[in-house]
Amino acid sequence: MSIGIRLKIALGFALLTIVVVSAVSFWAAQSLGVSVDSSDFDKLESLKSSATRQLNQAQQELDRIGEEAANALADMNFFAHDSDQQQRLAEKLKTSLNLDWLEIFQQGQAILQPNSSFAQPTLTPGRLLRLTSSGPFSYRGYLVTASHISSINHTTLFLARKPEFKDIPLLCIFDQSGILYSDRYLPEPEFLKKLRLDSVTDQIMIDNEVFRIRAFQLPDTLDGLVTGYAAQRATISRADIDQLMLRLAVLEVVGLLILGYFLGRRMLSPLNSLRHGIEQVAAGHWKEIPLNEPPMKNSGDEIETVAHSFNHMVRELTLAQNRLIEVQKELATKEKMAALGRFSAGIAHEINNPLGTILVTAGMLKEASAKDARILPEEFDEIIEEVKRCRDIISTLRTYTSRTQPSLARMRFSAFFDEMAQQMRSVAEFSGTELAFSSTVIDGYLLVDLKAMHQVFHNLIRNACEAISGSTVRHIDIIAGQEGGHYTLRFQDTGPGFQCLPEHIFEPLFTTKAQGTGLGLVICQAIIDGHLGCIEASRIDNNITEFCIRLPIARPDSEKSGEDQR
Repeated sequence: MSIGIRLKIALGFALLTIVVVSAVSFWAAQSLGVSVDSSDFDKLESLKSSATRQLNQAQQELDRIGEEAANALADMNFFAHDSDQQQRLAEKLKTSLNLDWLEIFQQGQAILQPNSSFAQPTLTPGRLLRLTSSGPFSYRGYLVTASHISSINHTTLFLARKPEFKDIPLLCIFDQSGILYSDRYLPEPEFLKKLRLDSVTDQIMIDNEVFRIRAFQLPDTLDGLVTGYAAQRATISRADIDQLMLRLAVLEVVGLLILGYFLGRRMLSPLNSLRHGIEQVAAGHWKEIPLNEPPMKNSGDEIETVAHSFNHMVRELTLAQNRLIEVQKELATKEKMAALGRFSAGIAHEINNPLGTILVTAGMLKEASAKDARILPEEFDEIIEEVKRCRDIISTLRTYTSRTQPSLARMRFSAFFDEMAQQMRSVAEFSGTELAFSSTVIDGYLLVDLKAMHQVFHNLIRNACEAISGSTVRHIDIIAGQEGGHYTLRFQDTGPGFQCLPEHIFEPLFTTKAQGTGLGLVICQAIIDGHLGCIEASRIDNNITEFCIRLPIARPDSEKSGEDQR
């Protein structure tokens, strides 16, 4: 199915709108987002560097303290004391050095707290470690250092301390298991993983304060670090920029589509008016398009030019139609006058012949009467015959001009055909001609006026008899058949055929016979028309003349009269 111009324009405008708005929004989002990300990244990167530097310094400081503490334990002969004294000395040392954990491991076994869950840590410099897998020391990470106590083999002093950071508004260190360090922000682990994977700046709210945050990967470890700073409430994130641009793009698309709808309607309304005008012309209603009224008013030079051309065409066609109507009226008048002339000439010819005979005969009788000659009654017979002939001509003219509709009645075709055959065979003037009636019709019904059809049969058979009057074999075939929704009646003879074109023989007053009126076949045609049928004349194989009548088959349940049927 073809796509209309209205749909093509709408689809094209919508597609162009979406492409342009998407491109502009993407460019704006990228430009603004890159600018915001670039500014944020510099600040957050600086905070990350500061946190990493402070973490390394704290690790170095703890390593120094560990070396000094190990040497002090060796100097005081720490292992010469009993366990209680060792516990008191270790606790005093931990407090004085501001440590969170102190333990001595000898060959992998804890000396100070042998029944605790602490295991000897595996050290990674500059990384926060969980001291246990469960319990309070597993909730966060610690800086851990290990120092060998020189006086005893396979004995190591482990110290742990929580890191402290300065001048960093927000800091969070995390590993695969969760948070290792956080000063005020405790995000969900899944959010931290997503933040690190996206590598974008985000925005969160803490204590009614907006923070810009970003996740970084700590060097040489799988741990992550989140830094952040307090920002103005108007500051937006990259994700917010994308959402804002998406909403603006949707609004722009909707707005442009609405604008396109009204623009398209403004443009297509004149075209619809042109289409309506063309359809009116095609339907025969030639009417100009009003150019000073909407939608054609101010519709644009191109459309107005087309409308002017269309109105000019309508005016020219109207003038041509008027001229054609006048010519047709003149031709109809001339044709009527010509037909009237032919009709008058025919009537005059037909009437003048018997009138001439009557005039001559009456003159002869007048002369005989003047001479006192005896006038016999037989001498008036010729006048009587010619008067009867004039009467027949006038009767035929009245039959033709009255054109009364036949009185149709429902009848079986076989009964109708048999009735016509019986009536025609009983006509005295056909007694010397063999009339062969035959039928191949499967019995059905038709609507027929028997009296009128009798006249048709009589005229056609009489014409056929006159045509074969000079033949030694006088034979006429009347054949009934059925074709589609019609019965056919074919009258065939072997006469000399037509002395003119077959279509002329149905013209009024047209005759090739010396004593013909030229109205017999015209009356037959009028009767057949009244039966909703048709009659045709043709020459078959150049030796058979045929008149074919077609009459409609009546419906089995039809009881309507001929007038109702029409």
